[in-house]
Amino acid sequence: MIRIGEGWEELAAALAAGERPERVYVVGSTDSGKTTLCRYLADAASTHTRTAYVDCDTGQSRLGPPTTEGMVICPDPGDPPARPYLRFVGSTSPGGHFVQTLTAAKRLVEKAAELSAGAVVIDSPGLIAGGVGAEFQFQMIDLLRPTQIVALQRGRELERLLANFARYPGVTIRRFPVSPAAVTRTALGRRRYREECFRTYFADARPQAISLRGLGLQGRVPDLRNPCGVRGRLVSFNGPENFSLALGIARELHPQERVIEVLVPSFDDAAVASVRFGSLSLDLDADPGSVESFRS
Repeated sequence: MIRIGEGWEELAAALAAGERPERVYVVGSTDSGKTTLCRYLADAASTHTRTAYVDCDTGQSRLGPPTTEGMVICPDPGDPPARPYLRFVGSTSPGGHFVQTLTAAKRLVEKAAELSAGAVVIDSPGLIAGGVGAEFQFQMIDLLRPTQIVALQRGRELERLLANFARYPGVTIRRFPVSPAAVTRTALGRRRYREECFRTYFADARPQAISLRGLGLQGRVPDLRNPCGVRGRLVSFNGPENFSLALGIARELHPQERVIEVLVPSFDDAAVASVRFGSLSLDLDADPGSVESFRS
């Protein structure tokens, strides 16, 4: 059950009554209830128009495994869930990956438009603190050009950001208080959630050798002449438009043969056009709380 917060029904009605395509950007800190609000808005809007939900939170992602941003067209009642489009950022936080996070969000919003979505609901990352957070959110909003900015605040922590768009043409700013029902999770709790998501995603994975010949290589690409340190690295196998087909955990890299051995769920490896190397490594056999590690 979704507990409806103050102002939510009014916003949902505005989306339903709108005559123009709407793009809603929901911004707030971690554990402010952004995802719950986005789910409510997407469900409400989808009864009136073709609606896309864009999940930009790579740490607590809902559409794909952690390290990915996703977009899905909300299904009509009775239809099976649609398969999401995923972009691999390579990290569970925007820090150090601002360009990848921004580009992924832009491409997913563009894909929603290509699929004729009349309403797009964007669930933003929870990075808002300090000058870095404000600048990051400014760039996201300026790039994605929403028609509605919805700010979930406990006080006035977003006013510095919102001031930049007070006179922005065609934008409505709405301020909502954080719902008392919003659940605050610890850093350890969020980490455990990610670990559970990774274990679920790779539950049916199997070892597979994939040739890198003729493929584009992106991200934190290792030195193919000295493949030490590749083991455990999270990689994404991408299609021609750079949407992720599957994530894999690197096991070995064979430079001379240009072959990478990975643990990966079943997918069509013939459709791969490029491989993106992330900065996150996984050890699914590690103790809880120790599954993730980062590489520079």
